Amino acid sequence: MYTSAGDDQDATLAPKHIVENYRRAYKQVHGKEPHITHVFAEWYQVNGETVHRVTLFGEITRLRSLAQHQRLATADKSIVQRLISKLRGG
Repeated sequence: MYTSAGDDQDATLAPKHIVENYRRAYKQVHGKEPHITHVFAEWYQVNGETVHRVTLFGEITRLRSLAQHQRLATADKSIVQRLISKLRGG
């Protein structure tokens, strides 16, 4: 399973794990399922585009980073909203 940057270049990583990790990361950011299939060897079809597994690893990393930034932004908004509510109530 894809767990860290060191695993990115692991040639033994099964295509189904790569596909699943991409799906999960994509859905976290975009809120919908991507269209991804393993084509052959180290190539994948992602939303109509053929990409190499190394490119896909980079995209998984980018999407995970984006998802984390989105979560932090949401948490920040929640904190501000609670403070405003507290100020209005008090």
